[in-house]
Amino acid sequence: MSDVAAADRQSFVYFTNRGSDNFKAALEPIGGRAYRQGDRHIDLLYLDQFGGETPPEDVSVGFTLIDRQRTIPLDHKAKMANALIDAGINYPRVYFDEEDVPDEPDSLWFIKDPLATAGQGICVVNREHIANHFSFGCIIQEAVQDLALIDDKKFTLRAYVLVNQGHLYLFPAGIIVLHGANYDPGSKDPMVQFEHTGYMDQDSPIKMFPFEDYAPYETVFNDLKSRVIQVFSVFTNLLKYEKPNTYCLFGVDVLVKSDLRTVMIEINDRPNVVHTKLLNERVNIPMLQALYAVLDPRRAHRQQVNAVRFESIAEL
Repeated sequence: MSDVAAADRQSFVYFTNRGSDNFKAALEPIGGRAYRQGDRHIDLLYLDQFGGETPPEDVSVGFTLIDRQRTIPLDHKAKMANALIDAGINYPRVYFDEEDVPDEPDSLWFIKDPLATAGQGICVVNREHIANHFSFGCIIQEAVQDLALIDDKKFTLRAYVLVNQGHLYLFPAGIIVLHGANYDPGSKDPMVQFEHTGYMDQDSPIKMFPFEDYAPYETVFNDLKSRVIQVFSVFTNLLKYEKPNTYCLFGVDVLVKSDLRTVMIEINDRPNVVHTKLLNERVNIPMLQALYAVLDPRRAHRQQVNAVRFESIAEL
């Protein structure tokens, strides 16, 4: 057998329509190659069907995403909030009608479009101004106060959670998104509270860096494990999926309070896996390689897989 044929026999095929450069950087070193026209089998399919995209026809598939009808209730902000409320988890408090919001003068609330991402469809208002901005179908989410700050600024933590065959995994590396203006707990300024567009620009006031560079990393990561288990366990009936070789990668957005406890505010079932060069190298590419190592541990054993692995934290 030729060297080319032997190498091809040992390789696996992946197909993705998101973050293709990062998938290539992650998977080629462990034997992966991108789908080619004429391939009859795809070992790893990561397909975001936004816009109606479909996978190649007439191919068999190994590992594939969990049916999105099962994961949308986590991604959809209103459905997620309803499920958590039913489970007795309502912090931060969420309401679906302006009349239900407690009359707490000067309290601050986020009005969110349940389907919007990347900070779109959000406004921040005082209690007395909710009626002027609220539209039916949106959620009204309490603004978490008493936050941990970095350089006097609010920050959000993006963490990656993997669900596969009824097991829950958390990736040790994550991304800190540091907001562009000094924090004032009463401010309604988007740059203070949630705005992070333009972070790819070198001169942007919004900065991003690896979670592991945050000084209280160990304390926050340990609390985050408990929070992920608490929240995702609410959705066990949807995520403990019996169909073989299914998985889902989630991006969870987390706030850190001054006592270093974590608060999960949103879940994205089709997260962005492309950020700055530094974050791609230290977080996203190792994470995608670690994802495949969970799905196909035999290959991970045979190949030199990055030392950073998904940590198994619970069985759903």
